[in-house]
Amino acid sequence: MNYKQQVIDFYNARTNYDNDVTRNRAIALFDYTSAQPGQSVLDVAAGTGNIAIGAAKRVGANGFVIGIDIATELLKIAQQKIQNENLSNVQLIEVGAEVYEASNQFDAIYCSYAIVLFPDISAILHKWYRFLKPDGFVAFTCSSENSYFALSIVEACAKHGITLPNLHEPLGTPTRIQHLLTQANFSQIEIHPRQLGTYLTLEEATSRWNGQFWLHQNNPLLELEPEKIRQIKASYDDAIAALERDRGVWHEELIYYVVARKIAENFEFSR
Repeated sequence: MNYKQQVIDFYNARTNYDNDVTRNRAIALFDYTSAQPGQSVLDVAAGTGNIAIGAAKRVGANGFVIGIDIATELLKIAQQKIQNENLSNVQLIEVGAEVYEASNQFDAIYCSYAIVLFPDISAILHKWYRFLKPDGFVAFTCSSENSYFALSIVEACAKHGITLPNLHEPLGTPTRIQHLLTQANFSQIEIHPRQLGTYLTLEEATSRWNGQFWLHQNNPLLELEPEKIRQIKASYDDAIAALERDRGVWHEELIYYVVARKIAENFEFSR
């Protein structure tokens, strides 16, 4: 199964994804920047439509929102919510971000909790820069490189000679975020960290990873024998146990809310 299909299947199976927690952490992007009445918005990886619907209400009848995603089941949920809200300025399109095309069309581009899933993040950022009108902005979320026990998982694999790419590594620090955005010609870069982590019981923490699941285009775990997977999982469990304290095991969920702009002067110079 190819990587894109893995992503589709994973999100299509999450029909219970829509809840107060996922909604609130998505629309928190509006705390840092928001589209204005009459503007045009692209919501990449629109999912269940929380960003698209929030943006549609902000841009009003004279603006429009396009939401794109490859997860059909989530788009169905989003469409139903749009109908329930009687919104006529939102269009949902089932298409991958890598193949969707536009040029100098949008005032704002949002991407909530999905940018790390793209195989070539640099290429996506360059594409979004091209999509934006001068003075437009991009707003997205990403996680620290150690969120969701990522480093413990990577280290457990390394102990058994398996090199596992860290999904969160490319955008896992403010410095890396700044670098990739600057490379794509963005300016006025803002990075707002929010710590959403919590303490888990040891049982909860060890159950967060099964020893094989990893959404990355290069996932060597899919090719391993079950015994090897069991060994890696045991090493992960040991590593998590070593993190246990009186309050439990700290589960980091450090989210970076990022905003960057396509400044008109930069646009003219790049042409």
